[in-house]
This record gives sequence, C-alpha cells and structure tokens, in this order.
Amino acid sequence: MNHEADPCSGRMLRAGPHVVLLGSAFPGRPEAGIDRVHVRRALSLAARVSVVVVVPTPCAPPGLAGPSGRWARYAATPRRAEIDGVRLLFPRYLQAPGMGPWAGVTMALGAMTTVRSLRCDGRCDVLFAQAVLPEGLAAVLLGRRLGVPVAVLGRGTDVHGLSRASATTRWLAAWVLRRTGAVGVVAEALRRTLDGLGGGAPCTVLPNGVDLERFVPGCARDARHALGIAEEARLILYVGRLADGKGLDTLLEAFGTLRTAVPHALLALVGSGPLQARLERRVLADGMARSVRLAGEAPHHAIPRWMQAADVVVLPSEAEGMPNVVREALACGRPVVATPVGDVPDLLGVDAGLLVPPTSSGALAEALATVLARRWDPARIRAHVSDMTWERSAEATARFLASVVEAALAGDFRQTSAPEAPAA
Repeated sequence: MNHEADPCSGRMLRAGPHVVLLGSAFPGRPEAGIDRVHVRRALSLAARVSVVVVVPTPCAPPGLAGPSGRWARYAATPRRAEIDGVRLLFPRYLQAPGMGPWAGVTMALGAMTTVRSLRCDGRCDVLFAQAVLPEGLAAVLLGRRLGVPVAVLGRGTDVHGLSRASATTRWLAAWVLRRTGAVGVVAEALRRTLDGLGGGAPCTVLPNGVDLERFVPGCARDARHALGIAEEARLILYVGRLADGKGLDTLLEAFGTLRTAVPHALLALVGSGPLQARLERRVLADGMARSVRLAGEAPHHAIPRWMQAADVVVLPSEAEGMPNVVREALACGRPVVATPVGDVPDLLGVDAGLLVPPTSSGALAEALATVLARRWDPARIRAHVSDMTWERSAEATARFLASVVEAALAGDFRQTSAPEAPAA
C-alpha cells in the first residue's frame, strides 16, 4: 500500500492504492452535462486514494474534424486537463468504423505509453476500467503488458446491452471478465446479468452516489422564472441521452395523448444524442412545437434547477442499471414515472412515483396524468435516497480496489493472454 504525507506536517493524507481510472466517457472540460457523474466518482474516490484518470480519445484526422460533431470534439480535446485537483490525461488511439468492442485493442496501444509512465512513477497500482467493453479489454491488455492488476466497473449499457449483442461480443465480454481481478457494478440488476455470463470474478455492487448538496428540493416558481417557463405550466421533464432504448418515441406518443386532457402540459427534453434531429422533426410534424421543448444538453449545475421546476420527471427506458437521473430527481423531491427496469423498482415506492411497462404509451400517459393530479411530499420522496452519498460510494470503492491490489501482492493476480477468436 502507498501513503502520501502532507509536506508541511508530515500527516498522512491518503492510504491505499494509486488508482488509474480508464474510461473514454470522461469530459474534457470542467463542466459537462450527464457525463459529470464520471467526474464525481473520480473526485470522491480521490479524497481517499491517489487517482489519475486516463481517457482514451480517438485521433481526429484533419479531413474529418470539421466545425462540429464528434470528430470536432475529439480534435478539440486537450492532451491533459485538471478538474477540481484530479488529473486527466487524454492519449489518442486509432478508431475505425465497425471496431465496436475491439476498439479496446487500439485503446490499449494508444494508452500504453501514458500508463507505463504512470506505473514507472509509482502512480499506478491498479487499473480501474469504467466499462466492461471496450475499456475492460484495454485494461486487461495493459495490465498483462505492464504487470498491473485490473478491476472493471459495469455501469449500464455496457452490461445490459450484452443481452442484445452478437455472440462474439458476449464471448469477448466473458473473456475480459475471466481475466479481471475484480468486477464491480453500479446496480444489483447488472450483477445478475454478469453472473449469467459465468466464469468471471464475483460481482460487487458499488452504487453511484448522489450529490445531495446540489440536488435539493427548491422553489418551483424561482426555477421556472430562471428557465423561462410559465408558472401555470404542468412540466414533465426528461433528462438524459436522446438515444435508442430510452423510450422517447413512446414518451412523445404518450404526451400527445396527455396534452389533450391536461391544460398547459409542457414536455421538456434536456439532453442531446443521435435521435435529436429525428425527434425535432416528429415534434413539428405532430404539431407539438409549442408544448415540447428540446432544450439540448445542459451543464450539470443547471440540472437541479430543471428538476426543481418540474412537476414530474419521466424515464421510460427499455433497460437501465441504477439510473442517476431517477435518484437525482428523488433528491430534489420530485415524483418520478419510470419503467420497472434495473434497480428502479427498489427506488420508487408508492410515495415517490409510479412504474409503467416499457413501450406502453397508454400506460405512460395514464401514469403521468395520475401523478400530475396528486399532491406529493418532497421530504418523503427525498428520504428514498438520503443515504446514497458519494462519500459512502467512494469508501466502498476504495475498499474494493485495495482488495484487488492485496490479492495481486499475495500472488492471486489473474494472468492473461491475447484473446483468440471463438470457434465458428
């Protein structure tokens, strides 16, 4: 184990392993929308152990960069950054169309020099991959090459998406998990999915925390004034990626039904993603431009204000783990209508919202109308998440990673070899 001392007093500040978080979803700027959860995990963990974040970033050829879009974002990503004292490094790797989870191979090649330097400087006792694929594959290959134990965190789509993935992708995920020192997941439902793959290390549930200082009940009138929303509006709020699997078509269909029965109904979609242009076209075609607001991605510090302005927060996803948006809405004292996927049923009691079947626009419209017609107690809603702090999450994660390093020192480090393709 490593210790760091205050240079003035000599007092030990941290005890535990030097952790390198490996994840491609970290933002390259201090404030970002839904990606902020990755930063919050790193910051809370850094209060207990030494943390450096390595963010493999695709090379952006000049001909593809352009003025906007994802390639422009890659080109604009800095080589290094610091967010609230945590160092982020952005090594480049080659990404080609169709690589899918095999991008982990080129991620490993691109990050090799960076991770080797951290290892030589005594700053890398364990690699903590922030997804099963492709980051988990990259971490396993790096760990084998550099002699570093590896842990993997399953966070959501990287796990529940395996049920719809190809046989090759499922095989590759199982290969990674069998060669990982420890596996963590953010939700119990994800643990059950990974246990079904078989052969990997037992899963440890490491729930994300909630920023209970920022996500608090607030004055709806003040929040609406700041956002330019009429006081009489009945605001239904969606926050998240505009992507397949989130039930957004179902939501628009349900809202079309609801707005004929609920005066002043307003639907706000806060987020961005590949479906944004199509959703905008549908809103116009359905004549809902005045009652549906596509707000785009908002900085994370603005999300509590949106939730405080809302009458109800909705998440009609077809699959989830432990969605942060549900817990953040509850922390703001707002009722939630969601589907019974992942660990959502464990969060939503009858005093905090309603559950509806996925893809059922009729049931969703009825549930939203029911929630809008009822008075809710913000304090009782918030009580559902009052113990889900980032400090508690970080404490469990630090113990989890320390056990990986201790097992490696004891000689229980899983040896790996290059993956061989499954038999046809």
